[in-house]
Amino acid sequence: MLKSYFKTAWRNLLRNKIYSVINILGLALGMTACFFIFQYVNFEKSYDRFNTNAANIYRVPVSYSGSLSSVQSQAKNHPALGPALKRDIPEVVDAVRLLSIKTFTRSGYFSYEEGGQKKAFFENDAYFADASFFKVFSYPLIRGDKEHCLSEQGGIVISESMAKKYFGNQDPMGKIFNSDASPLKVTGVFADLPENSHLKFNALTPLAPALKEWGSGDLWTWPVFYTYVLLKPGTDPKKVEAKFPALIDKYLGKVMKEMNFRSYFHLQPLTDIHLKSHYIDEAEVNGDEKEVFFLAVIGIFILLIAWTNYINLSTAKSLERAKEVGIRKVSGAAKKQLVIQFLTESLMINVLALVITIIIITQAMPLFNQLVGKDISAGFFTRGIGSHPSFWLWVAVIFLSGSLLVGAYPAFVLSAFNPVRVLKGLIIKSNTNLSLRRALLSFQFFLSIMLIAATLIVFAQLNFMRKGDLGYKKDQLLVIRISSAFTDSTYAAKLTYFKQEILRQYPSVKNMSYTGVVPGSLIRDGWDIRRAEQNKQHSLTTFYCMVDHDFINTYQVPLVAGSNLSPMDSSEVLSRGGTGVFGLDKNLKVLVNEELVKRLGFKSANEAVNQRIITSGNAEYHAVIKGVVKNFHQRSLKETYEPILFAYPSYNNWGWDNVSLDINTGAGDLNKNLSGIESLFKKTFPGKPFQFFFLDDFFNSQYLSDQRLGNVFGVFALLAIIVACLGLLGLSAFVIKMRTKEIGIRKILGASLSGILILVSKDFIKLVLLSAVVAVPVIYWAASEWLHNYAFHIKLNWLMFILPPLLLLLIVLLTVCLQSLKAAMANPVKSLRTE
Repeated sequence: MLKSYFKTAWRNLLRNKIYSVINILGLALGMTACFFIFQYVNFEKSYDRFNTNAANIYRVPVSYSGSLSSVQSQAKNHPALGPALKRDIPEVVDAVRLLSIKTFTRSGYFSYEEGGQKKAFFENDAYFADASFFKVFSYPLIRGDKEHCLSEQGGIVISESMAKKYFGNQDPMGKIFNSDASPLKVTGVFADLPENSHLKFNALTPLAPALKEWGSGDLWTWPVFYTYVLLKPGTDPKKVEAKFPALIDKYLGKVMKEMNFRSYFHLQPLTDIHLKSHYIDEAEVNGDEKEVFFLAVIGIFILLIAWTNYINLSTAKSLERAKEVGIRKVSGAAKKQLVIQFLTESLMINVLALVITIIIITQAMPLFNQLVGKDISAGFFTRGIGSHPSFWLWVAVIFLSGSLLVGAYPAFVLSAFNPVRVLKGLIIKSNTNLSLRRALLSFQFFLSIMLIAATLIVFAQLNFMRKGDLGYKKDQLLVIRISSAFTDSTYAAKLTYFKQEILRQYPSVKNMSYTGVVPGSLIRDGWDIRRAEQNKQHSLTTFYCMVDHDFINTYQVPLVAGSNLSPMDSSEVLSRGGTGVFGLDKNLKVLVNEELVKRLGFKSANEAVNQRIITSGNAEYHAVIKGVVKNFHQRSLKETYEPILFAYPSYNNWGWDNVSLDINTGAGDLNKNLSGIESLFKKTFPGKPFQFFFLDDFFNSQYLSDQRLGNVFGVFALLAIIVACLGLLGLSAFVIKMRTKEIGIRKILGASLSGILILVSKDFIKLVLLSAVVAVPVIYWAASEWLHNYAFHIKLNWLMFILPPLLLLLIVLLTVCLQSLKAAMANPVKSLRTE
């Protein structure tokens, strides 16, 4: 009997090839899209879970109220916090602090020389770390002793890739690096980090000896340290957080009272950082929980569309198979046998769809990895989604749902036909299934409109961020990395020589400026300042950036009040040998942006010019506002304007890490110019690596995750529409087939081609319009929620709500009309012979 079921099911599939292909392909595309999306969602949610202690590791960020309420919450904290937590709170087993090497050495410059050959690079991802790092985190150490590799002063632990880059196939242990700070000996090698780690680093060097040397280990200022704690298993983090206020009062109470602010610490689960954390100065650009949720919804939408297609086509085909059911019942077939027969057909279609899904997944996985910019398939069966029993349970649930639940309705509808009515043809005239098909089709249209709208809005926002006015020039700006830690007695002279020679030798370079950071990167340096006539309780935190007098002209930043810095301001800084940007005298000139003017309480930019400001700290330093520049976007448009102060550096130009060239890329041979600039750089700074980038590419790299999200949205929205169109194609073909005789009669009675096309398509048009009415409010709500993630974003306009239904309507009309055209143009005599 079972063999008979499968044989009959196979024959039926072959007899209805078009509908079988549409059903199988639609289900295969739906399952494929669902798999890829949930593979990506699972990967995003898997961040840092490879750590053995992941459930008990927490990061401790800091936020403020009072006079520092304008300061954004920070992922980093004070250097003294880690030891204090371990010392004062019994539930804390261990604490680990990480400090970016660039915070101290600024450049992250490393070199290795052997046999007269030198390799030198800027290493962007290197940290000072506490000795307990490898005991708290589960990053595999291939060489070295995890107990002591981060204890020895002057030691460094590097990644496999870094070891290969510098030493090739040699044993790296004991090799000596030269760095900005001091020589470093390799004391360990760790395996390259997994992609799903929120920390990205290729080198670690001991923190404790460095803090001892700097005298900074017990400071409750300088919040630039990522601080992680390991709690005892079973500890309630809320109870630990309840002890923080007393700890804060113990160590920060005096300064909080003096400066009228309050600090707050809390425990952030390690596994929440990637998707739920959006503090200032994160270790990397994090994902977004809402976006991952929306992607998961899209995966479900696509699968629902595929299942809806199957139900729609099956119930529509029931009209053709009504007589088959009637004859089977008259011949003695029981209802149970008919249900099993139709469920067998459903099972066969789903099995074929699953086979095609597996083929597509295996072939398309590299392309999907490229689309999302991550190798999410690595370790699929060992540590990825395939290693979880729940994944295979969901695969079974989805497959059985597609085979049984989706196939159940058509099976029970068909098996319930009254054989007498069926054989008399009365079932053909019934509208029993019409309402269901309309409801399912409307649901498909609703989902399609939503996906089209989501894609349009995401790409509109991405385009706005990439091409919006940032307040400065970012096109045709070449940035070369230098290092202020290259300092020697001739360093200032070398900078002057390099600048003069570039401008003399290359007419295509219109302007050139030395800066501490460039737009698109976080300004790591900050200072608490206030107006000269105010007390410390009015202090606020501002970012400061080291620049020269050519910054405004090179970046074309508008000056709204006062005047620009001048070379004389530089000579004043160098002559007095001040500390930081603020000097011991009262003549240091600085520029500020409009946001800082506003936060300082000045009524206008003009009022701020020539006003004195003072730093707040153990010592007070003075400066004078020489000019005010217009607000510009230092970072992405996700962020609000930040208060920034600009000044010349002190310490023999320590603080300039980049040189920006306003170069006409269209004039002459760009590659030839770059080659000449590189030669001049190496001549001026012998032995130093020449690394450059164009500012527009660097700035837009902040949007890589958003761009990838947009690409994923676009691809899967297109897949959803394709799946919907497949179902619409099959359904419209069936509807036209059922109305062939009606179309023939109407043509004989004089109906025009356009009239027939309208007749066939009007029901579909009504359903699209009905779906649009329901979808538009949902689109508005979802788009508004998503755009709240961006400080600067597009404004929702009527086109964004009208265009998706119009695009869907166009697709529906093309699909239906192309099917209708053949029937409308056919000879009516042949149409009438179909009965």
